[in-house]
Order: sequence, then structure tokens, then C-alpha cells
Amino acid sequence: MKSLKDVNYLFLSLFLLLLIGSTVSATNIEINGQPQEKVLEGQVINYTLTLNNIPPAADYISFDTDLVKIDNSHLYNFTNLNFTSDSNKFDFPVNESTTSIIVNINGQIPQISEEKQYDGVTLVKYKQSTGYAYDRITLTNSKGNLIESVETRPFEISIPEVESFREQINKVDDPFFKKYLQDLHDKGLVTESKTLADHLTENDKWPSYWWLVPGIILGLVIGFLIGVRFNSKDDIDVGEDTE
Repeated sequence: MKSLKDVNYLFLSLFLLLLIGSTVSATNIEINGQPQEKVLEGQVINYTLTLNNIPPAADYISFDTDLVKIDNSHLYNFTNLNFTSDSNKFDFPVNESTTSIIVNINGQIPQISEEKQYDGVTLVKYKQSTGYAYDRITLTNSKGNLIESVETRPFEISIPEVESFREQINKVDDPFFKKYLQDLHDKGLVTESKTLADHLTENDKWPSYWWLVPGIILGLVIGFLIGVRFNSKDDIDVGEDTE
């Protein structure tokens, strides 16, 4: 029974040593210029990271960012190592002599809204607003095995128009029209959905001709699709005629 306790104590001691060792060897990171968690499209971001206590087992360090390069400015500037990079994902070798890494990261928040014109109809589409990161830093060995994931700083892209529209439809009591307005907005008919939401929230009722609105908007969409189809057909016909 005593030997069993001794074995348990031995395993516990080894576990504590491993835990302390992993804590001691963890890369330390300091940040100068803390970026915001919620930002706007095109917003300029500039901050500096200092990494110390890089584990000896690491052979490569990788930097990855969702920021977009600004003209006439480098995305990464490794000031103490005297080199730069404009690639979003970038890695380079490290060794025992790499005691610290100082990198300035300078870029813009990406655009997630896209506007297109189709015969007088404006469609606005939005990409996802979450899942982005200022930096993702990992350390690997020569075989590509992960040694340490240092840190990831996420950010969310805020679209004032989307948030304003969300506040508008939250004031609509009728669940059918609330869903209808959201569907219009999701399909890219931002101006039309906002105009209807404005009228409803200001007058607290739908206009007497509300039943015409879905038909009008549906007609615009169908007209656009037919126009695209005919234009494509004309392009094919022209191509055949020139052969």
C-alpha cells in the first residue's frame, strides 16, 4: 500500500515539474498600442509586439493576420531583426540566438461590403463580420509540429448601416413583416428594405398599398435576372457570329 502511495506521489511530482516547466518556457508577449475588439471597415491599425522567452525547441515562427496592406507601408516590420514583409501569412526560422522579436504591424481592416449596380437597382452584399484576427502566432519545429500557439487577437467588423437596420426592425411588432424586411436586406436590397422599415416605424402601420410592395420588388429582381440572362445570350450569339 505504501509503494502505491509512493508511485502516486512520484507521478504527481513529475506532473507538477512538467507543468512548471511548460509555464516557464512559454513565450512572453507584450503589446504596445492595444487594438480594439470591434472596428470599422478601412480603419487603420498600428501596434507593436515584443516576444521574449522563445522556446529552444522552436525552429520556425509564423505570423498570420487578416489586416490589409496599406500603400507605401509594410504590413510587418521586424525592427530588431532588420527585415520586413507584406505577406499576410509569413514565417521565418528562429534558433537559440533569437532571444526576442520586436514586430510592428501596420494595416487596414478589410472591406466586407460590396455594392453593385444593375439597371438602376443597387445590391449591397456583406461578408461575415466575425472570425478575423489581428495576429495569429505559432511556433513549430523543423518537422512542422506545433510547439506553441502564442496568442490570437480577434476582432469584429462593425457595419453601422447593418446595426442601424437591425435596431429598426426590432421595433417592428409583426413577425411576418420583420422577417420579410430582413430577407430583403439579406438579398442586397438595402435601400428598399430601409425605406419600408422607416415608413413602418415612423407611422406605426403599413401603408394601404403595402401588398403592392412585394410585387414591385419581385418584379425588379426578376427583371434583373432576365436582363442578365439575355445579355449572356447576346454575348454568346455575338461570339458565334464572329466565328
